[in-house]
Amino acid sequence: MVVIFIIGLGAAAVVLNLPGDERAISDDSSRFAARVAAIRDEAILQSRGMAVWVAPSGYGFEQRVNGAWEPVNDHAMRSTNWSSGTQAVTGESDGQARISFDSTGLPSGPLDVKLVRGDRETLVRVDGAGEVSVGG
Repeated sequence: MVVIFIIGLGAAAVVLNLPGDERAISDDSSRFAARVAAIRDEAILQSRGMAVWVAPSGYGFEQRVNGAWEPVNDHAMRSTNWSSGTQAVTGESDGQARISFDSTGLPSGPLDVKLVRGDRETLVRVDGAGEVSVGG
C-alpha cells in the first residue's frame, strides 16, 4: 500500500511539473481514456450497449435504450470539450468517430484517437478486446 502511494505521489509530481501544452494534453488524454474505460464497464454492468463519439472539439457518450441511441444522463458521462487548444484527429474523413461496446464490453472495432496540442501529441487507443491505453 505504501509503495502504491509513493508511486502515485511521484506521478502527481511529474504531471504538476509538465509544461503547459504537455500537461493539458496529458490531462485530456488521461481523462478521456478513463471515461472510455468506465463506459465500457457500464456496458457490462448494465448489460446494454454503450457508445462513445469523438469529434475534433470534444467527445460524448450514448446508451442503447429501446433500440435507439440516447445521450447518457449521468453527470460524470456528460459531453466534454477538449481543453482550449487541443484537437482530436480520428482518421475519419469528417473528423468524427464512434465506437460502441456490447453488453460483454467488446467494442464494435478498434479506435485510435490522436490528441494534438501545439507541437505535442498523444494517442488514446481502444483495441479489439476493449482495452484502453494512452501513449505515443
